[in-house]
Amino acid sequence: MCGFGYGYALVVQLLLLCSVYVIYFQSTLMSGLKPQQTLLKQPPANRLVVFLTHGLSAKSFFEYRCRNLPDLRKIFLKQGQVGISHSPAVTTFRSAQVSIFSGCYEDALAPVHGVAFDTIFNRSTRSYAWAPGELLQYFPAIYKMKTLPNEISNWAEDSSKLDEWSFKAVVDFLDSEAPQLQHLRGLVFIIQLLGLQVSNGIKMFHENLNYTQRGIWTTYKRFLQAFPDRRTAFLLISHHGKPVWASKSKQELETPFLLWGAGVSNSNSRLGRTFVANEQQQRLPLHVLEPVQLTPLMSGLLGLPPPVNNRGQQPAGLLNASSHEAHAMYTNMLQLLEQALQARRHHRRGFLNNLMPNYWMNCGQLDKLIATGNLLWYQRRFLLLKEYSEDVMPLLLQCIMYYEHYYRRILLLASAFAYLGWLHQLRCLSGQAGRTSSRQLLLAKSLLRLLILLIFAFVLLQRVSWLNSGLLLLPGLIWTMALKTHEKSANIMSCRQLMWPIVLSLCCIAVFFDRRYISCCYMGFTCYNNRCIFIQRRSLNFYIWLMIVCCLTLVCWLPCSLGYWQRSLLLGNLILTLVRPFVCRTLHLACATHRQSLLCNGLVLFMAGLHLLCSSQPWMIHLIARAYLCYVFYPRSRQQALELIIFNLCTLYAMLCTSFESLVIQLLAMELQLALRLRQENEMEINQKQTMAMYIFMYSMYSFFVIGEIAAVYRFCYYIRITGFGYYSMLINGLLIALKLLLPVLLLLCIICVNCEIAWPHRREIFQRLLIMCNFMALIFLFRVRADGSWWEIRDRLIHLIVVQVLPFICLLLINLAHFMLGDSAKDLLELPKWNERLVNK
Repeated sequence: MCGFGYGYALVVQLLLLCSVYVIYFQSTLMSGLKPQQTLLKQPPANRLVVFLTHGLSAKSFFEYRCRNLPDLRKIFLKQGQVGISHSPAVTTFRSAQVSIFSGCYEDALAPVHGVAFDTIFNRSTRSYAWAPGELLQYFPAIYKMKTLPNEISNWAEDSSKLDEWSFKAVVDFLDSEAPQLQHLRGLVFIIQLLGLQVSNGIKMFHENLNYTQRGIWTTYKRFLQAFPDRRTAFLLISHHGKPVWASKSKQELETPFLLWGAGVSNSNSRLGRTFVANEQQQRLPLHVLEPVQLTPLMSGLLGLPPPVNNRGQQPAGLLNASSHEAHAMYTNMLQLLEQALQARRHHRRGFLNNLMPNYWMNCGQLDKLIATGNLLWYQRRFLLLKEYSEDVMPLLLQCIMYYEHYYRRILLLASAFAYLGWLHQLRCLSGQAGRTSSRQLLLAKSLLRLLILLIFAFVLLQRVSWLNSGLLLLPGLIWTMALKTHEKSANIMSCRQLMWPIVLSLCCIAVFFDRRYISCCYMGFTCYNNRCIFIQRRSLNFYIWLMIVCCLTLVCWLPCSLGYWQRSLLLGNLILTLVRPFVCRTLHLACATHRQSLLCNGLVLFMAGLHLLCSSQPWMIHLIARAYLCYVFYPRSRQQALELIIFNLCTLYAMLCTSFESLVIQLLAMELQLALRLRQENEMEINQKQTMAMYIFMYSMYSFFVIGEIAAVYRFCYYIRITGFGYYSMLINGLLIALKLLLPVLLLLCIICVNCEIAWPHRREIFQRLLIMCNFMALIFLFRVRADGSWWEIRDRLIHLIVVQVLPFICLLLINLAHFMLGDSAKDLLELPKWNERLVNK
C-alpha cells in the first residue's frame, strides 16, 4: 500500500509507547508546599539515633521468643515499643530509604525524573550518617557523613566487619564531637548496618545477628554516656533485604522496628496484637505500621514538622505525653491538608471545574478542618484533638489520591482508542490500493473533526497539562490518518482474515505469564499450518520432522536453560555444534570454503571447550570470541551458502550459552528446514503474506521463550562473565544479551528467506501484519501496566509491552540482515541431510 513508510510506523509506535509514561509514570510530587510551623516549646527528644539494618526480617527478630536478640530484649522488656513495619511491596534500597525518611513511596521512575525529596534531614538542625556513599546521593541534605571505606571488602569470610567499622566510627565521633552537640535540638544520627545483608549462609547470619545486636546495645550505652541529659530517642528499623528474581512472600516483607528512649511511651497495654517476649511467656503489645508512618513518628519525637510530601499517618500510642502526641498528629494532619488543598486548587484552575466531578470535600470544608483543629489546640483538648486528627487524615489521603489520578482513566481510554485507530489503519494498509467513498465514511470524518474540536476546547478551557493534552488529542490524529487510508483503500482486510492473527496473538499472551504455554501454541500452530504434510504420502522425513516437533514441544516443560550454569550440558552442546554438519552431511571437505569454515569453527569450539574444562586463560577465549564475532558478520561475501551461515551462527550462539539452549535452537532450525522442504515436496509452498507473518511471529516468540523467561535474562547477566565473551561494561553486556536473544531469530529468518520466495519481496506487507498482531497484544498489555507494587512487577509488565511493540522492527531489521548475508542470488536448495537424498533428487 502506497503512503506507508517505516519512519511513520516508528513514530506512531513511539507515540503509543510514550502514552504509557503519560498515563502511569508522571511524577506525582507536588511543588510549592511549605512545612508546617511547630507549636511546641519543648520537643519530646533533642536527638534521634536510627539504626538502619538490612536483611533483618520480623521472623528472625521474633523467632524462639526473641532468643536471637538477648541484649535488645533487655531493652524492650523494660521500656519502649516493638512493632512490625509491613511494606506493601518489594522495594529497592533507595525506595525503602526514601519511604522511611521522606514519608512517601517514590514513583517508579523517580530516579529518572531526578526529583529531590523533602526529608527529615531538611527539617533537622544537623544530621550525621555512617553509611555507604549512596545514602548521600539519595539525601544530599545530610549535614555530615562518613562513608564506608573501600578497603573493607573482604566480607565474604566475615561480613560483621562492615558493622564493626560502623560501630567504631560512631564511638570515635562521640569521643570527639559530642561535647559540642550537648545543647542542640533536632539532631539525627543514621547508623547503617549492612553485615546481615551480605551474610553467606544461615550460620554466618546468626553469628552476625548476635554481633550486630550486641553492637547496637553497646552503642546505645555509649550514647547515654555522651549525652547524659536523657533526651535521646532510639529507633531500630530494617529493610527486608536484597530482592530476588521472584516474588517475596508477605512474611518476608515484614520487618521489625524497636523504638525506645526519650519521649517514647512505655505502656504495656495488651489491647490488640501481642507477641511472646521471653521464655516466661511474657506478652508485650505489637504495633503494625507501614514504612511511611515512621517518618511522622520520627518528626514528632523531635518536635519537627513532617516532610512536605509525607503521606504517612502518625500512629497513636507510641509517644509518652498526650500533648506531644496530639501535636505530632495535628501537624501531620495540617501537612496532609496542605497537600489536599494544593491538589484541589490545581484542579480548580480550569474554567470547567464546576461542570466536572469533584471530591466531596470542597475548599470550604477543608478550611473548616483547620479552624476546628486550631480551636482544639488552643483549648488544650489534646485527647480530642488526637482523635480528631486520626479520623481526618484518611479522608485527606483519599482526597489527594482522587486528584492525583484524576485523568488516569480517561487517558487510558484515549490511549486504547489510539491503538484501535492504528490497528484500523494497518488493516486498511493491508488491502489493495484504490479509492472508497461512502456516506458512512464522510459522516465518520465529520464526527471525528467535531470530536477533535471539542477535546481541543476542553484541554484549553480546563488548562490540562501539556502531556495529558497531547495524549487526549492523539486518538483524533491517528484516526484522521486511518480514515484517510481507508478512503484510499479499495478493500480492507475482512474480519475473517483478521481472525487467525488475532487468535495467535491471544494464545501468545499467555506465554508471558507462563512460558510453558508456548509448547501448546507451537504444537498447534505447526501441526495446523503443515496439515498438508499429514494428508500426503508420509516419508521418512515426515516422521523425523514429527519427532523433532514433539521433542521441541516437551522441551518447554523443562526448567529454564537461560540464566543457569550447567557445564556438562554446555560441553555436549559444543560437541553437537561441531559434529552436526558431518552427521547431516551439509558441509563437504572437498569444497575449499567448507574446509575453511570447518577449520575455523572447529578451532573456536575446541578453545571454548578447553576454556570450559580448564578456565586457565580466560583472556584468550575472550579475544577469540570477539574476533569470531567480527568474522561471522564481516561482509566478505554477499552470497554465502545457507548451511555455512547456519554453522557460523550456531557456533557463535554456542559461545554465549550456559546450558542446553544451543541444542534447542539447532533442533528448531532443523524442524523449520524440514517443514518448509516437505511443503515444497508437496507443492504447498507458503505464498500468503499473512501466513508468512504468522510463521515469523510464532517462531520468534518460540525462540525467545523456549530457553527461558524475562526474569531469566537478569540471571543471565550474572553468568555472562563465564561465557566465551566474559564480563564488560553495562552497555556491552546489554548488547551481548541482545545478541544472545536475537541470534536464533536471525538464524530462522535466514532459513525462511532461502526457502520462501515471498519473504524478501513482500517484507513491507509482512511487516504490516506483524504490526497488527503485536499491537493487538500491546493493547491488552496496556491495561496491565501498573505504577505501584513491587518494582520488578512494574518492570516486567512494562517490558511485556515494550517487547511486543519493538518485535516487528526487530524482525524487519533481521530480515534485511539475513538478505544481506545471503546475497541477491537465486533461491538456493540447501543440501539436506542424508535421509533427504530422495527429496534433493526430485
